[in-house]
Amino acid sequence: MLHLIYQSPLEVATLQRISTDDSVLFLENSLFQLLKKSHSERLLQESLTSQALFVLEDEIQLRGIQKNELSPLIQVISYDGFVRLTLENSLIQTWN
Repeated sequence: MLHLIYQSPLEVATLQRISTDDSVLFLENSLFQLLKKSHSERLLQESLTSQALFVLEDEIQLRGIQKNELSPLIQVISYDGFVRLTLENSLIQTWN
């Protein structure tokens, strides 16, 4: 399953609903929760240990975030990568 997360701040209840081997794409202002040494980075490390975590490169550029400011858990992808994720995951869940 692909999870599209827009929440800011991240909710523990949402993270608990993400299963092993799911993919997670963080969008819009949820990106600010992915910065190194933030409270949310610890939460992600504790909650999402086997999931693939992604952000769109255009989204971080739009918000003035550099790749090296993100948690090392996060993979930066293009819109082509986003399309690939939607093709690889028949179920998509949006969290607002």
